Amino acid sequence: MDKKSAPVSSSIEQLFGPLAELARHLPCFLYQLKQTPDQKFHYVYASENTEALFGIPAQAIMQDASLLLDRIHPADAERVYQTSAECAAQLKPWHAELRIIRPDERIVWLEAFDFPKVLPDGSILFSGFANDVSQRKNAEQKLRQSEAEFRALVESARDIIFTLTPDGCLTYVSPSWQDILGHHPTEVMGNTFDHFVHQDDLARCFAFMQSLLLTATKQGSIEYRIFHKNGQLCWHTSTAAPIFDAEGHLLKYVGVARDITEQKQQHLELAKQAFYDPLTGLANRTLFYKMLEQQLALCQLRGDTLALLFIDLDRFKPVNDCYGHAVGDLVLQQVAQRLHNSTRAADLSGRLSGDEFVVVLTGFISSQPLPAQVLPLAERIQQQISEPYSVAGLTVDISCSIGIALFPQDSREQPQLLHLADIAMYQAKKRHAGQAVCFYQPTNSNLP
Repeated sequence: MDKKSAPVSSSIEQLFGPLAELARHLPCFLYQLKQTPDQKFHYVYASENTEALFGIPAQAIMQDASLLLDRIHPADAERVYQTSAECAAQLKPWHAELRIIRPDERIVWLEAFDFPKVLPDGSILFSGFANDVSQRKNAEQKLRQSEAEFRALVESARDIIFTLTPDGCLTYVSPSWQDILGHHPTEVMGNTFDHFVHQDDLARCFAFMQSLLLTATKQGSIEYRIFHKNGQLCWHTSTAAPIFDAEGHLLKYVGVARDITEQKQQHLELAKQAFYDPLTGLANRTLFYKMLEQQLALCQLRGDTLALLFIDLDRFKPVNDCYGHAVGDLVLQQVAQRLHNSTRAADLSGRLSGDEFVVVLTGFISSQPLPAQVLPLAERIQQQISEPYSVAGLTVDISCSIGIALFPQDSREQPQLLHLADIAMYQAKKRHAGQAVCFYQPTNSNLP
């Protein structure tokens, strides 16, 4: 289009006195732009704030419309002229957002409205106004940039970022869910979290969500088990915060979940090393003493009885001396397995030292004599352990001696009960030269 302006025939005040007076009190840019049949443009009227908005005096653009029209941003110009022409052809109101580049290179965003009218000579008169919306557009741009940065951060995070509705429905999960748990996010969103979390941990998760709601603040983390797509259980820890609307109604929860499966496995391994014998997998001295103490307290509370078996292997030292410790270790592992096979699920067993083992037997009937109930169980253990062992192509023969102390008959105290069971084991060795089961007998022949 040819945008050369027509000359201004008289002053703004003379032609548009009332309109000019009104325009002085309005923040928007008021204008009348005429397009002649030969496609020339000139401003019939431009409000005085033209210079404040665009850095160009109103009188100047009324003399030469191109001073302003040529400053439409190149990226917007074609759209502006095309949509304006379409509205003019149909005599429909025109509305657009566009940028003006001021002489000082500052960009002004406008939201413009005008109304085309055909004049008798065939010209089109556009009467309109434009608001400076730079502040809003800049805020929108910053918001878009912030959202883009946040999305990039969320989508590149190694942890899982998620949102939950008040009833526990997952409305968003970050792409890292697929990397960590195998499901594509579309397989997750729309499902409630209890679809993925282990059922034994659900009560704690619901309690955690309730505490977030009641306190209206972020709480400490919670640990729970969650299923991988392949069915494997993983350990996660999550922190979350509630989001409320202006009226204080809960909108959603926003949280971050981190996979701690490896740390949990390391913790369990450390715990195993601290409380379990590395060779046999049985409870070590520390753990067995704790379990025995707890069992004694429970028996005391319920009025139950208990038998403590102290087991020492016979003829085990020659195995180490003749075949080496590697063979001896294999024998000890088989002893532990036989001990496990010959005891009940409720019984406790452990390894105190090289060839010394202990077992706690419980669950006895109060109406029957305790020794009569314990002896068959102890003899079964003794018989199992005394069967020949096949290890490393060898046949190894060992046996065991078992000393038994009873609670509460012999003692109610843990250290004393262990001491008496140890004495009973030596009584078995002394009286029967091994391969024997012996209850503690308080005689002068007790060995220290």
